[in-house]
Amino acid sequence: MSDEFLAERDLLSELIALVNQGEVFSDIHIEQDARIMIKTPRGWNAAGEQGVTLAEMTPLLAAIDEDWEDKILTAAIDRSFVLTNCRLRCNLYRMSGGRAIGIAIRRLPMEPITIEKTGLPAYVRTMLEATKGVILVTGPTGSGKTTTMAALLDHINRTRSAHIVTIEEPIEYYLQRDQSIISQKEVPTDTASFSSGLREAMRQKPDVLMVGEIRDFDTADTVLHAGESGHLVLATMHTNSALGAISKLLGYFPAEQQAQRAAALANSLVGVIYQNLLPSEDGRSFVLASEMIFNHNQQVAPLISDPSKMHLIADFLKRKEDNMSRSLNDVLAQLVGKKMIGAKDAMRSAYNRLELHEMLSNKR
Repeated sequence: MSDEFLAERDLLSELIALVNQGEVFSDIHIEQDARIMIKTPRGWNAAGEQGVTLAEMTPLLAAIDEDWEDKILTAAIDRSFVLTNCRLRCNLYRMSGGRAIGIAIRRLPMEPITIEKTGLPAYVRTMLEATKGVILVTGPTGSGKTTTMAALLDHINRTRSAHIVTIEEPIEYYLQRDQSIISQKEVPTDTASFSSGLREAMRQKPDVLMVGEIRDFDTADTVLHAGESGHLVLATMHTNSALGAISKLLGYFPAEQQAQRAAALANSLVGVIYQNLLPSEDGRSFVLASEMIFNHNQQVAPLISDPSKMHLIADFLKRKEDNMSRSLNDVLAQLVGKKMIGAKDAMRSAYNRLELHEMLSNKR
């Protein structure tokens, strides 16, 4: 293939065609001098036969951030980018000792989807009836937390007169006013950090606060304070279970503060949604598996406030006393039983594999 032909390659048009072709995938990976890759439910597949040169990447890089050449010298660049009928979350970065450029792209719908379409049960909406407290959405990278968070906020926006303030890095879904006032802040453009954005927002008459990620003491401290002081706070974390989110949040505090913070979290926690995306049994789509802790009527509060009893939350999930809290293994076993996912994929997703193996064996 001639250099002249390669120079005429239009990477933006290729991305548009890729997005519109109908294949299910969540991510696009573009790397200098390598083929474009897409992440399907069954893993990474090549899209196209030719590697992408830096000259071919440059128009796309400039479209994402016109100052990318200067900014990328000191740090990776996070930007949202609208491409026809979808929104892309892009991360531009250097690699190979500064000799190559890569673009990691997460594909998102243009508009928030409904709670039902996320794959979560409709009764999750009862969490959003709370006027104060903390809701944690947690899971591994690529588990759909952003999409779920947008669905939760959109439900509040459509059903409640409130002032919603979000702190995101970057802003991924632009929410349009419905019943609520919406103020979306981007780190570091509109505020220096998640924690500073939260502190500033507390003085801006919010009813609902959304934090893109809890990743340090300051943010965790402010989230708990906001939840206690009459605000509904939604925040995301990276953990491998719902109970893990509670432990990780408290782990940001020094040992001498943990008893006090555990009591504060016990009183303010509305619930935890853990989620993960698995390939469907036929490998053609993604299926959401979730684990949920509802602190309904403060049922879980005594187990959170006493560190020696926190492990008992796992037993609480299995007892299903409130008909809403549920363990990941229960959900995985149901999805396998309905032939929505395969047993091997369920086992890979489980954090208590021995228990799930026994549950699946008993159903045969």
